[in-house]
Amino acid sequence: MNPRYDATQPEHKVRKKTAAKLSFVIIVVLVLLAVMNPGKEDFGEYAVNHLEGTLGVEFAGGITDLVAQPLVESFTIRENYILFSTFSIPDIQDGKTFIGDIKAKRKYLGLFKIIFIKL
Repeated sequence: MNPRYDATQPEHKVRKKTAAKLSFVIIVVLVLLAVMNPGKEDFGEYAVNHLEGTLGVEFAGGITDLVAQPLVESFTIRENYILFSTFSIPDIQDGKTFIGDIKAKRKYLGLFKIIFIKL
């Protein structure tokens, strides 16, 4: 055997360390996603705050806590995918929604309890 080929190559050590660090980071992010998966309460808070911004009107704190947020949560359909959730709510911008077209929905993707992306 040639001793030149038996020596460990330093590049392989660097690659193994980098791969181990990357794997660790990916595992930490996945665990955080699972632990911080948003629920209906988190989405209800986001939806009410977003509604206030859209209308340009700020609700009084008591009204938001007692009426608007529970109302939004009651209309919300959550689909839990462990690492993230999707939320569906009726599209209240459409005048037909409450008259008969209940299929008009807005969908959102929820991550980390604070990030909601309209789909």
